[in-house]
Amino acid sequence: MEQDGPSLLAARIAARCATQVNRLTRQIVAEQEAVVPGLATLPDAIKELEIASTTRHGLRLFLRMARGEAVTDADMRLFRERAAQRVGDGVPLAYLLSGYMVAHRALWRALCAATRPGEDAGLHRLGELILTALERTTTAASEAYLKEVMLAERGKSLRAVARTLLSGRPAGDVAARHGVVLEPGYYVLAFALGDPSPGPGGRRRARAIQATLDRLADEPVLSSLDTDGGHALLPLRIAVPASRLSRRLVDAAAPVHTGMAVAGDIAEIPGAARQATRIAEVARAGGRPSGVYGLRDVLLDYHLGAPGDSGTELAGLLDILEPALVGTLDAYFAADFDRRSTARALGVHPNTVDNRLARVSTLIGADPRTSRGVMLIGAALTARRLNTAAVADP
Repeated sequence: MEQDGPSLLAARIAARCATQVNRLTRQIVAEQEAVVPGLATLPDAIKELEIASTTRHGLRLFLRMARGEAVTDADMRLFRERAAQRVGDGVPLAYLLSGYMVAHRALWRALCAATRPGEDAGLHRLGELILTALERTTTAASEAYLKEVMLAERGKSLRAVARTLLSGRPAGDVAARHGVVLEPGYYVLAFALGDPSPGPGGRRRARAIQATLDRLADEPVLSSLDTDGGHALLPLRIAVPASRLSRRLVDAAAPVHTGMAVAGDIAEIPGAARQATRIAEVARAGGRPSGVYGLRDVLLDYHLGAPGDSGTELAGLLDILEPALVGTLDAYFAADFDRRSTARALGVHPNTVDNRLARVSTLIGADPRTSRGVMLIGAALTARRLNTAAVADP
């Protein structure tokens, strides 16, 4: 589109600011921290990555507008996404909008400083564009923020119903009060997060899991998710292959180990939740990769990790061994009983591996080079890992 005189001047002034985007971004973020309440207390990762990247995006978007380029709905997506995230971070809408005002004032000052004598008409045009940009940005952010608030309120209702179902208490009245129609049966999912983190990071992982489940089910899914993990109830009528569910959850919130059990009716939900929780914990403690696991996927480990005298005795079988011998056994089993591969993994000579295995046989009375020894020591290693994980994360 052909530009008029003021528009050409505006583009010329804006072009002088193109090389200042990074400097302006740092300046704006610093001003926002000083002016906007609560912003300085956000984690550095949010300030340095998200807020700064959004600011750079906004500056570059404005420079495009100044060149006469059209702004599309897709260009506003980042503002919507960041606004929704600020809800979970506990930032009030007024503070969010105040941050945008700070940014646009800083941009206006930079444009004024870049204007030369005789270019007033171009600066006036840029003033109009700044108001247009501010309107679009704040509108997109406000709409996304308020939508996220409504979703969060709905989420509270869903969590209330989910917690009632998981506790085994009658849920009919609670569900009716919150407008939730109960399903005949559910897949019960339990989530064990590899590195549970409090604050915004943990809340975001929980929201990412929830959003993934909602998209797969094409409807809000009942859940009790928090920063440590939790449970979700996926209706049995929704046929989602475990491989697809696993892939989506790992993409959204890795590392995450998910246990899955089936509750054929409402009364079975608490028992299925306990089983799913233990499946997730066993998968994580056993060093399995992130993903979704059913009972059959971890059946041996699940069985060996059962509480009781025999489980405790089995886990303690290897306590007499020094750490180097236990490490050799771990490497030996990981190498599928190949002594040379074990030696390479440990950085020792194969004869050293043989000597250590012989010493293990002498100390515990079970030879890891025999079928009986393999079964017993393999079970002991598994029980030991599960017992250690239980002590570390009661």
